[in-house]
Amino acid sequence: MNKLKPAIENDKGSKANLSKKELAKQYRHEAYLRVKEYRKTDPRQIAMKEKLKEQRKEAYQKGKERRKAYQEEIKKALKEKNLEKKKVNQEKMRAMVAPARTMQKVGGGRDKGCLGSGEGP
Repeated sequence: MNKLKPAIENDKGSKANLSKKELAKQYRHEAYLRVKEYRKTDPRQIAMKEKLKEQRKEAYQKGKERRKAYQEEIKKALKEKNLEKKKVNQEKMRAMVAPARTMQKVGGGRDKGCLGSGEGP
């Protein structure tokens, strides 16, 4: 901004040489710079910017909390699903292992000639 002011001040002496279109452009630019400076120092503008900043911050925090809750909900559902799968797999394994136990009991237990029966020769 400060870089442009000296250039404009130098051109003030040569305003007679500028066309109306260029002169209007220069005046618009000077007005823009004045308004920009006013906005930067105006207490109402500063307060409004702070208020908007706080609103954005609050909205961000609310969104962050929603995302966090959603992720926790997904984790909880996934954990429950995995527990169900684990229970189903355990039941399948028990179903496969349990008939072998019942077969041994039906057959009268261990044979006397079986190794590892615990009985000595």
